[in-house]
Amino acid sequence: MTQKSIRESIFEVIKYLFVKQILISILILLIYVSVIVFALTFIDLWNSKLIKDTMYWTFGTGFILMMNSNNAIKEENYLRKIVKENIRLLVIVEFIVGLYVFGIVTELILMPILILLSMLLGYTEVNEEHKQVKNFLLKVFGIIGFFYLIYSGLKIYQDFKDFATYDNLRTFLFPILMTILFLPFAYFYALYMHYESLFVRLRFSFKDNKALCRFAKWRILLSVNFSLKKLKLITPGYLFGGCKTKDDIKQEITEKLNK
Repeated sequence: MTQKSIRESIFEVIKYLFVKQILISILILLIYVSVIVFALTFIDLWNSKLIKDTMYWTFGTGFILMMNSNNAIKEENYLRKIVKENIRLLVIVEFIVGLYVFGIVTELILMPILILLSMLLGYTEVNEEHKQVKNFLLKVFGIIGFFYLIYSGLKIYQDFKDFATYDNLRTFLFPILMTILFLPFAYFYALYMHYESLFVRLRFSFKDNKALCRFAKWRILLSVNFSLKKLKLITPGYLFGGCKTKDDIKQEITEKLNK
């Protein structure tokens, strides 16, 4: 925040958050999350104790997944990768470590140190010339994490009944279930974004013929439907260059889909 360029970037980001399209997207996101929460409440996998977790997930993971949903068409198996990242050993380890904290005095000493180390690590990741420092910091984080894990393990051993509760199970499963149930939303949001981008390009291709532009849109919708894979085949290159008739449009779409 001491750097002018960073401050200006942050203000730009905040400004864009209040753009109409972004606000509508956030509203739809909140509605979708509310529906998921209602469904989880119905099967007793959500209660009021998870309000904080829900807020963290919505404005952290959920919002980021929504904003990055365009990667679904850029990267192969993008949605499958998200599921793998949420169902792995590290997630269990992070959950266990997060359940147990040190005393208030110890935490007050540790937190500023960890924040400082995190800032240093972020700086070394941006600047490649500090690779050796980055490797050292990663080792330090590894050691700190190891001691946190040992501490958590001892706490579980001392009072396993307090650890093995339905509330803890529900807290652990909640972000995983939310992410998996959010995938349909991310998929259709990516589909909508790319259709919108594609249709903007079509207006330039048929700026002098609105009737052909409308036909091209409907023909793409009927040919692609809800398939991101097919939409990916349609997207590259200059669209419908030289197409003068409906048959020309049909032929180009067929050729792109059969590549």
